[in-house]
Amino acid sequence: MKMENAQKLEEVKQAMKKAKDRRMYERYQALYLYLQGTRAEAIAPILNRSVQTVKGYIQAYQTGGLSA
Repeated sequence: MKMENAQKLEEVKQAMKKAKDRRMYERYQALYLYLQGTRAEAIAPILNRSVQTVKGYIQAYQTGGLSA
């Protein structure tokens, strides 16, 4: 695992701990799994969300970071 990716994982992990509502926690959880190498198609059933929703979370993160 690259150092940069390890930092991103730690960032997301901290955000999960601070999440105030379930929706944001779920988004962070999806990102955490994605950054570990899990595909959106595998994340969707874990979170009980559509693949399109999970891909939306990932795309928002890639363009705007955690605050997106």
